Amino acid sequence: MKEGEKILLYGKREFLVEYRPGEEVHTHLGKIILKEGLEYGDLLRSSTGAEFVVLKPSLADLMKDVRRKTTIIYPKDAGVMLLEAGVESGSTVGEAGTGSGALTLLLSRIVGREGKVISFEARKEFIDLALENLRQSPFQNYEIIHRDVVKDGFGEFRFDALFIDLPEPWEAVSRAREAILPGGAWVSLSPNMEQMKKTALTLREEGFLRIRSFEILRREMVVRSFGVRPKEVMHSHTGYITVARRGK
Repeated sequence: MKEGEKILLYGKREFLVEYRPGEEVHTHLGKIILKEGLEYGDLLRSSTGAEFVVLKPSLADLMKDVRRKTTIIYPKDAGVMLLEAGVESGSTVGEAGTGSGALTLLLSRIVGREGKVISFEARKEFIDLALENLRQSPFQNYEIIHRDVVKDGFGEFRFDALFIDLPEPWEAVSRAREAILPGGAWVSLSPNMEQMKKTALTLREEGFLRIRSFEILRREMVVRSFGVRPKEVMHSHTGYITVARRGK
């Protein structure tokens, strides 16, 4: 593994850290030394004897680990949003509202070397933070533009899919219709029902098709030999997703 890449130390607790040969990771379970020539699957023991297996972090792990000043889009929502939008390797996607760059990072990894991610952020103070988080992407396929798309639009860019993470997404609908290619996807996330409702109605007024709104609830299970039950804590409401397609 390369120096500086993120690794997951999995044991009684999980720790996501950067791999630096010889570096010490201090935890409440003891000190863990990251040895030279570390490989995935290796077993490490802390100074107190706690065992950790070195694993490759998932995209969900990396998304949740970004430094943030805003609420991020959670993996349980992001995965479905990508599937609904049809994003794949080579896609050109846009994003309005970069925030801390968690979704931008995911989009960069999914569209790959042949794809492109153009993200628009109206608040200058978030751009530097997002660029720092985007260093985790292996691709240089992203660009962040300092622009308020509601006022100034998306310029000459055209997208296979456009992700909207703005407080009032309905205000971006007409601008988005100009930027999304025919047959392309609109995807937005709103924290409350009134925002979702206004967005869906505005999409309908602007001629978008196949408009659907929903939320994703994730309930994990405790699996034991003597019985299975749901966990007491559940990943429930985070936001309402609205997806739509642009016609001609």
